Amino acid sequence: MLFRFLATLVWCLLLLLPVAARPLFPSQPQAERLAALDRFWADWKKTYLHEGCGGAYVDTSGDEKPTWGGSATGTLTVSEAHGYGMLTLVKMASRDPEAQENFASMVAFYHAHQAASGPGLMAWNQTRDCKDAPNGGDMSATDGDLDTALALLLADKKWGGYREAFDQAQQAILEREVTADGMMRLGDWAVDEDYSGTSRSSDFMPASFAAFAKAADDLSPRWTSIRDRGYRVWGDIAENYAGNTGLVPDFLVGLPEHPRPAEADFLEGAGDGQYSWNALRFPWRLSLDLLETDDTRAADHLMVINRWIRGAAKEDPFRIATTYRLDGSIPEDQSTGSAAFIAMFAAAAIAGSGDPDGDQVWLDALWSALISIPLADEDYYGNTLKLLAMIELSGQWQEN
Repeated sequence: MLFRFLATLVWCLLLLLPVAARPLFPSQPQAERLAALDRFWADWKKTYLHEGCGGAYVDTSGDEKPTWGGSATGTLTVSEAHGYGMLTLVKMASRDPEAQENFASMVAFYHAHQAASGPGLMAWNQTRDCKDAPNGGDMSATDGDLDTALALLLADKKWGGYREAFDQAQQAILEREVTADGMMRLGDWAVDEDYSGTSRSSDFMPASFAAFAKAADDLSPRWTSIRDRGYRVWGDIAENYAGNTGLVPDFLVGLPEHPRPAEADFLEGAGDGQYSWNALRFPWRLSLDLLETDDTRAADHLMVINRWIRGAAKEDPFRIATTYRLDGSIPEDQSTGSAAFIAMFAAAAIAGSGDPDGDQVWLDALWSALISIPLADEDYYGNTLKLLAMIELSGQWQEN
């Protein structure tokens, strides 16, 4: 109890510190940042964005490295990757004349691989025979569906013709991927006693929820409620279990009455209750909400994370570890210097930490580290999170 009290006190004091001017961007001229983005985009597309199976898809083994995350042997792609691919194509459309055609091909693949639960959600795993993977590949994964829905909404605004698909997707998400108390499920399958009270931190996408609320007047209260509920729950998790760091776990359990970090090996591995390969995307999702809505809840939470990681990494991006306990300590056998983790902390850095000069130096170091990592040194996941962060930090995200 004393630890909880002290952690809460530290959290509250951190939030009272002065807020830096927002948002920050790397001090390198934007033209140079965009040029770096264009080069990496060309390499990423060549490696991962492929045609086949009646459409286009993100080949998660396009670099000849294995696909992780519990996918089937011979995996071609997963819905998470498909959502990222569709979203990046919309965001890069002003710089890539092929983007609209590529996007249409990705939509065709999406329609061809709907989840077994019904239209609007995507089957989460496809194999190289162009079929959904056996043993659950036709179930959904919430993160991929949310990014796909946002991409459809943005594409309809840009090119037209995708509103019906967006409406179907958002309705399916609300019906099959949201708990009764307004939290995101792990997927359409997470309805039995073992999983109905669980959620994944990387599925909290407040900027997307705000966009959905703005797009559909009749559903606006529902999306706003989901957004507010997520801010409360994930904020409470960080306050109660990570007062010095602001970190959140990959998964939480105990909804709705007693949300808490999952135990080790709850679903994916030892890091399920730690800040690991799922939760690393949480700061990026908050940074997008800061950019698009200027929500102070995003800014305040990110500032706590930024103060902690600057000290934990000793101002060196290549000292960032691949998993942290919620108290900021590092479990055994963790590596450092992953593009995935550097990218997501770089996105978080746009909120600063209340130290304007030091924050700019830190963000510049993160950007320099990120663009120095060759594509060949990372897999699909690291390279794709790097791409998403570069789109944001180059200023390209806001161009659309």
